[in-house]
Amino acid sequence: MNKKSPIYVGQIQFYTYNLDQVDDLALINQFPFDVRSDFIAEPSLAGIAVKICATNERFDSGVRRNVTLTLVDVTSRCEVASLPLKIILRKQECFKDFYAHFSADSMILGHTFKLVVDDPIASDTIYRSVFRLIDANSLPHPAEWYGICDGGVRPAWEDTLYKSLTTNDGQKYYVRFNIEQKLGYRLPSVLPELELRLYVPDEETPLIMFAEPRCMNSDDFKDNIWYVEYPFTTSYDRNGLFYAELLCMEYPVAGFVFATDEETESGKWSGIEIEPLDEYSTDAVTDRWVAVHHQDSPATTSETLDFDKLLDDFIAGEKEKADADADKSQEAESDSEDESEHNERLLSSLDHLTRLRSVKEKLTVYERVVRFNKMRSDRGLPSTTSPLHAMFLGSPGTGKSTVAKMMGVMLHRAGMLSKGHVVVRERATLLGQNYNSEAEKTMEAIEAAQGGILFIDEAYQLYQPNDPRDPGKFVIETLLTALADDANRDWMLVMAGYSDQMKRMFDMNPGFKSRIPDSNIYVFDDFTESELMEIAEKYLKRNNYTLSDDARLALAARLNTDYARRDKTFGNARHVINMIQTEILPSMAVRVITAGLSDETALTEIQGTDIPSPVPSLSLASTRPRIGFVA
Repeated sequence: MNKKSPIYVGQIQFYTYNLDQVDDLALINQFPFDVRSDFIAEPSLAGIAVKICATNERFDSGVRRNVTLTLVDVTSRCEVASLPLKIILRKQECFKDFYAHFSADSMILGHTFKLVVDDPIASDTIYRSVFRLIDANSLPHPAEWYGICDGGVRPAWEDTLYKSLTTNDGQKYYVRFNIEQKLGYRLPSVLPELELRLYVPDEETPLIMFAEPRCMNSDDFKDNIWYVEYPFTTSYDRNGLFYAELLCMEYPVAGFVFATDEETESGKWSGIEIEPLDEYSTDAVTDRWVAVHHQDSPATTSETLDFDKLLDDFIAGEKEKADADADKSQEAESDSEDESEHNERLLSSLDHLTRLRSVKEKLTVYERVVRFNKMRSDRGLPSTTSPLHAMFLGSPGTGKSTVAKMMGVMLHRAGMLSKGHVVVRERATLLGQNYNSEAEKTMEAIEAAQGGILFIDEAYQLYQPNDPRDPGKFVIETLLTALADDANRDWMLVMAGYSDQMKRMFDMNPGFKSRIPDSNIYVFDDFTESELMEIAEKYLKRNNYTLSDDARLALAARLNTDYARRDKTFGNARHVINMIQTEILPSMAVRVITAGLSDETALTEIQGTDIPSPVPSLSLASTRPRIGFVA
């Protein structure tokens, strides 16, 4: 009989990373792992990261084990990769996360894979987990995979759907979305999984569940009627306005607001009532609830729901979607993530966007111009075409990619873009393998961005004036040719980077200046010391941490020093989140465990000794002024 392994694996989570994230593998523990099993992947896929939660079955003694991770291609029925992983759990150390990654060289897009964790000494298979790599080029945009019929809430003891309920505390209810799949006839097991998020009153973090679509009975299956449900339980302190959201591969496809403390109202949410919010906030939820219950209210106009109010919620709000951006697998923007975004995705949280009022004003004016032109066109009157392409100027961590993703959603909702997704590229992913093959890579990026936004990060790197043979010039020429094609208006180019370098590139390439007017230049200022402190406090609060008085003073002093010494590489919001995750919380953990503390205060309150001292600076000569010029 085989000896049972002393290691127990409770869960395995995955995260797909792209070519532009390979260097980030040194910080693999900061990747935004979650419990999804379907991943949309593109040719830029570099590999898949693995997070393994291992538990010590022998709590009273430590354990040291070399386990084997084997990656099996289930579709091809063959083993494609294997690697060892050392697991060390000390005495009375209950559980710990361990990380590994597999290169995409052995993976085929569109295939299903199984990760098997074996303990060779015990001849015991500890865990198996399955994931799928969905080929992005073989399917339409994820937002088009499913059609939304309607949705509502039902009690666990009946099948009737309601728009609102007078609930009983401690009872189980289900959020339900009725959908139809648009990928042709497919079995439930091969349909892309869906993500359900439930935003609970007075709780900042949503409840999240991943699920495969299901059919109620054989007739529904024949008629292509599917549904997904999310169970939840109410209590006296969780009643009020809820927001239920349905996402496919991180793209919101439906959402509705319902109440658990209102008069019971049977029926289903449908039409505009089930369109997802562009950005979650308590104000946005309240406004949607008022809008759908007062049809004569100005808040129900398409202009308000589709742009103005939602844009205000986005700019003034203090939450990111838990994610979502779009596009975790493609997100190369270190600026706002995050998500983020991000993404943690890229940066696990940006959550302070109040400095973007000027961005909001530009977006509002532009959207109204486009709407005005559309109204004239609908009446048969001549109309002008507004330029769409834009330039984002600012330092890392100031929100550029977050705004690009939200801009894509909003422009799609306003009818300016057919999809609204964001494709992120940079110099390394636009250059071809052979000299003069950049046009091919650039055209592929433009094609992938059709209906949405092509976001080129650090775009100034494409221009190398001191190297006449630099291949970046072919990328620029291809972009200029595409911008000159007035017949193709269903895409948007956003070029982002440091202010001075971007201005220099534009001065040397007048073709860009002619296609990107001053009105489409957005300036993202650095965060101030007080804003960096606010980002830190909100991140800690969201994760149930508090600052003691001396810790608050120490953190403010540290951020003030970092801000004063900031140079070109300073990460703004990302700098704050990284410091919390890699310095403050580890220091707190060492202090608490060493002292043998276990009470709630010890586990939540950060002390002044947990705040790292500023790193001594040899010189402040590299300190930079605030980035940005007035267009």
